[in-house]
Amino acid sequence: MSTPLGIYIHIPYCRVLCPYCDFVKKRTSGDVPDTFVEALCTEIETYEGPTAAASVFLGGGTPSLLTPAGMERIFKTLHDTFSFSDPEITIEVNPDDVTLEQLAVWQGVGVNRLSLGVQSFDDAVLKFLGRNHDSEKAHAACAHIAETYDNWSLDLIFGAKPSESWETSVQTALDYAPQHISAYGLTYEENTVFWKQRHAALDDDIALEQYWRTHDLLTDYTHYEVSNFARPGFESTHNKIYWRNESYLGFGPGAVSYLDDVRITNPRSISAYLSTPGHGRDEDRVDSADSKLETLIQHFRTQEGIAEAYYTQRFSTALHEDFGIALDGLVRRELLAYEFGHYRPTLHGYELNNEIGLALIPE
Repeated sequence: MSTPLGIYIHIPYCRVLCPYCDFVKKRTSGDVPDTFVEALCTEIETYEGPTAAASVFLGGGTPSLLTPAGMERIFKTLHDTFSFSDPEITIEVNPDDVTLEQLAVWQGVGVNRLSLGVQSFDDAVLKFLGRNHDSEKAHAACAHIAETYDNWSLDLIFGAKPSESWETSVQTALDYAPQHISAYGLTYEENTVFWKQRHAALDDDIALEQYWRTHDLLTDYTHYEVSNFARPGFESTHNKIYWRNESYLGFGPGAVSYLDDVRITNPRSISAYLSTPGHGRDEDRVDSADSKLETLIQHFRTQEGIAEAYYTQRFSTALHEDFGIALDGLVRRELLAYEFGHYRPTLHGYELNNEIGLALIPE
């Protein structure tokens, strides 16, 4: 089943390294170096494969540290390499990088969606998270973007300390009326500063209360994925490609591609990437059983779930034949609902989403 690609570009540079982040990153006191931009463009230029693309997502790291010249260079290379038809083009931005001048630059290169990493509107929480901005900068960035963009996402993190201000942050986010809100639970990942503090993490029950309070407050939004809420028509095109386990490309250190059931992972070393961009990748062929399993797990992160007809069209086998016992069990546990040939996660299934994945894995 051939679908247009999603293109992810990883920009690893940050002015401050957040203590909870486990992505490939490197501290810089200035902008993204020109040497990195050239290496990235070299990797894109040497790509060989399908070229029809539906989305571009610049993540990081801090892509908003790219200079105007760097942005123009990257987007020229993308347009020279890929064919686009009304694509969604997103860039992750930090509040302290949002100015009217920068907004004009992003619009000028074709960015039509912003993802703003606010995380909280409470200064104590922002300090706990090690963020470089304060609440004043968060408010200013939201105000500027709301006046400029009619498609933007505001990112929040629940499960941080102090916990008392969470509802206020959600209410404040609503005041700016973004078309999309992401609410991610704070995780304590290995190889991060926070890993050593995991014993002091917020109580799971309190974090879960914050999650469901978010769901209750965002009544004008569709809770279309476990951690994502959107007004109708403003769901993330790019992220839906991941959640449907369809084809995507990743450029930059540590970036991952998934194409023709082959998962390709770039080396995480930034210095190695700069010296030989596009080389040293690990390739792992995903067999049919794993592809089916991963597709179900990803679809069951979303409100749309999966239709039996879609599964049969994609894999030439019947969904109930491959996973019937597990699916029946998940329906009995009320983690999934089944209606008219379609399986969807329930709200309880959102809460216990990992349980769905575990139940689908063959014994």
